[in-house]
Amino acid sequence: MGATFSSSTSYLQYKNDFELVIRATKDLEHLLETGFGAPSDKQTGLHDKITHAQNTAGLSKDTVKKLRYLVTVRNKLVHDYGFNKLDDRDHFARSYDSVEKELQEKLKGKSDGACIMS
Repeated sequence: MGATFSSSTSYLQYKNDFELVIRATKDLEHLLETGFGAPSDKQTGLHDKITHAQNTAGLSKDTVKKLRYLVTVRNKLVHDYGFNKLDDRDHFARSYDSVEKELQEKLKGKSDGACIMS
């Protein structure tokens, strides 16, 4: 997968809304698959991967809502012929930042609580 950026400033470097949205959601999908064990098969959509992480990691309702917003915007941009521009790039990037922060904190909590046997 591509490089992961963790700040809206990094994502806002992309002037094209398509690139901004696709890169952010690809990174999100990768994080859900590799960090939370969401299915990585091509038949499982991002909404299903969010549900998996919600059920296994106890994500907050706010984070799940933002995740679904990000994925819905991605789907509209890719599939709706007349939707070609983000209404609010800053809001999209801030939503991504907030989600990425909670997901990283959950992953850190998983590793901090790990039991290591020698």
